[in-house]
Amino acid sequence: MNKLEVDIAHRLSRDEARSRIDRVTEKLARDFSAECNWDGGSRLVVRRKGLQAYLDIADDRVHVDMELGLFMRPFAGTIRAGIVKQLADILA
Repeated sequence: MNKLEVDIAHRLSRDEARSRIDRVTEKLARDFSAECNWDGGSRLVVRRKGLQAYLDIADDRVHVDMELGLFMRPFAGTIRAGIVKQLADILA
């Protein structure tokens, strides 16, 4: 597995950041056939074939730790850029 990490800064409360991220998990599940589950109050686990990601919500940032399978590796740059853009928009 290839590993990707990214941090997205925010100025929201943890609860508001979680709420905003939670609002898009259904779309994420539908559009990408992903399974999204909250593990505790501030960690979202996203799984699909070839990808496993953890989004940890902190007071000032969201840390994404992602593992990409063999067939997803060529798209690592595109995946990273998409995550940064989408999370920045969600948390703005």
